[in-house]
Amino acid sequence: MPLTKEIYRDEYSEYRKEIFYNDKQQIIGTLDVNKVDGDEHGELGVHEYTGENYRLIKYKNGTKAYAHFISQGHKVLDKTGWYSIEEAFSVQDFKYENGVLIAVDYLNEDKVKYSHRYTYQNGMKVSETSVSADGTVTKINFTYQGKTMLLKATFINDQFSDQINYLYHHQHNLLSEEQKFFKHNESLYLSSEIKFFYNEKKELEKTEYYGRYDSKLHLYKIEETIRKGNERTIKHFVVPDVEMVMGYYDLASMHDQLKEDNLEWAVSVFNAQYMTTAKLHRVKLTIDRVDNQDNIVETKMMHPEQDEEIAKLICRNEYNDKSLLEFVICYRVTEGGKTEEISIRKFYYKD
Repeated sequence: MPLTKEIYRDEYSEYRKEIFYNDKQQIIGTLDVNKVDGDEHGELGVHEYTGENYRLIKYKNGTKAYAHFISQGHKVLDKTGWYSIEEAFSVQDFKYENGVLIAVDYLNEDKVKYSHRYTYQNGMKVSETSVSADGTVTKINFTYQGKTMLLKATFINDQFSDQINYLYHHQHNLLSEEQKFFKHNESLYLSSEIKFFYNEKKELEKTEYYGRYDSKLHLYKIEETIRKGNERTIKHFVVPDVEMVMGYYDLASMHDQLKEDNLEWAVSVFNAQYMTTAKLHRVKLTIDRVDNQDNIVETKMMHPEQDEEIAKLICRNEYNDKSLLEFVICYRVTEGGKTEEISIRKFYYKD
């Protein structure tokens, strides 16, 4: 049952998204409408199909095409001649070959063009080439072992930019590390590393972020999710302010970049001693309770340092006979224990 409409409303705004299909279950149109403080902003998307290829044309509210659609309804999507490319704010062309996307071309109302090309081997994407409005060519090459990605290398105008290596647990083949490399004097160096940890059910439990500082890798961020029954305890830890200076080959390289960015004041702050005294601080502590569909029914936002509850939300989730989410109503719990509705989201599906 594909989604046909989503409606969201809170005390400050309203949002509505509608999706329209043809007899082949292809999307032929979308309508997105936002209302904030009485102002309405809309976007209409029209899909044109030619075989397996299609064109997506988008219009803002205030255009003739948008007004015609609003006045006549979605049945005009089956007709031609009621919209023009000239007043569109963007046009995207998607080209497929045997069901696989091989090209995307983008043009906006300012005549700015972008393009993307994809190549495949044995059903796997092995390269992605993008050309930006100024002619910059970015190419990404992918390397696999079987169907498992091992490496992603990026080149900008034929010059090496960066490389990401992917490492996996030998027991269950889940991603264990991402290692990012840059070049310094034509030599690769490890700039950053992300480590992933799982529980016995192979669910992601902790992510650790390491960045290069003064020629060494340092742990500077942790994201942790502890699962116990239907409860999820989410904790985030960071070393304050340091992420923007991570990843450089050495202190001299980092200091040079700070000066180039007119941040000379930061050179004395981020010195050789900084990471020897910097500590991880817990900046987020949230306790979620979920239903059998893993959707949130209660959220407790805790003070990150004192473990005290500072806010609480309750959500009511209702499902249809196909177990698809039909609506969500969220309530704020006041200090007196009363509930106040703060938002509602409703979903509609095609039969």
